[in-house]
Amino acid sequence: MKMRLTDILAKDVPVLNKNRPLLDALDMLNKKGLESICISNDGKIVGTLSYRDVLFRIGTQRLRAVAPESLYISGFVSDFPALLSNDTPVRRAAKLLLELSSQALPMFYGDTFLGLVYRSGMLRLVQDSQVGTSSIIRRNFPLLRPHERVINARKLLLEGGVTIIPVVNEDGRLLGVVTEKEILNSLIEFHKYVPEKHQKARIRQLSVSTAMKVSIPTVEGDLSLGEASRRMIKERLPGLIITEPSKVVGILSPEEVLEYIVGSFPEEQ
Repeated sequence: MKMRLTDILAKDVPVLNKNRPLLDALDMLNKKGLESICISNDGKIVGTLSYRDVLFRIGTQRLRAVAPESLYISGFVSDFPALLSNDTPVRRAAKLLLELSSQALPMFYGDTFLGLVYRSGMLRLVQDSQVGTSSIIRRNFPLLRPHERVINARKLLLEGGVTIIPVVNEDGRLLGVVTEKEILNSLIEFHKYVPEKHQKARIRQLSVSTAMKVSIPTVEGDLSLGEASRRMIKERLPGLIITEPSKVVGILSPEEVLEYIVGSFPEEQ
């Protein structure tokens, strides 16, 4: 039986008021392991907040001198860029998530909020697929060295069209990965504990090695899309790094799965 968006809808999404401190939202994202949460105003859900929303704004010159504990959700919330309904085709939702660079889109029935469709939730639509991942993985992607700056990693994540970046040594051996979550948390900690007068000089010394995640989700060989999706769902992974002996050859994340859905699912599904 073909699955619909209502089958993957997250109905019990955490909601925070837009006037709450930003650190409350980041704490919830970290603890719940979510890509984004809902934001309300006067009891009405008005948008979402994701790691990407915060990472985009937190690196601007205007906010560098502001202590993170003085920031509020209202300065980072994203209005809904598009709305889904209970009869929106799967392919249409995947296309919107890609085109809008959204971590999640809301579903409404009239004026009633039903829940969020997350990028990661779309993995469930292909968890029985026998298609090989070799034709789906991203083969053109950025790499980072551990000595490179965190601010450079931020730029690559925001502008490079990827959500996970491998960190390798000079020989190309995989050492770790960074995602929006690791880079944002690293910047927040930096702004919390480094005095403002030293930040301009020390931000250049903040390296990827201090932020990267060393527990690395890797795969060798051409497993099926279903196997890959089930693993990402079960282990709550942001993506998989595809390797050959001592070499990174590709990335598989929800981004690539969405592209596969757009390219292979029929219009009506």
